[in-house]
Amino acid sequence: MTSKIQEKRKNTRVPVQFDVTVFHDKDYLISFTKDISVDGMFISTATPLAKGEKITIDFKVGAEKTQSIKAKIIWVNMDGPESDRGMGVKFINVSPKTKKNILLLVNRIAILPDDAPIN
Repeated sequence: MTSKIQEKRKNTRVPVQFDVTVFHDKDYLISFTKDISVDGMFISTATPLAKGEKITIDFKVGAEKTQSIKAKIIWVNMDGPESDRGMGVKFINVSPKTKKNILLLVNRIAILPDDAPIN
């Protein structure tokens, strides 16, 4: 992640890994997150979609209800080790209720100790 991207963010992203399913056109990709904020996330993948593409992301953390959110790919990283490759996405048209649920999730993750399991 470059500092330029971090400077553009309004909300802090919290490092966390959980499974996501990305739907694009009639295809899908199963991957995982590297971090999340109330307005976006980084999705790790060796085969990211193109910047500007619109996608739908389904994800669930622990006992939380599955979230299905529309997003736009803001940036793509294909450099460095495979663990750094992927796409940064910004959530779009998020309902106030969903935004509140994501904020609660981010806040819950942010206060967990580094070695706490996320069920």
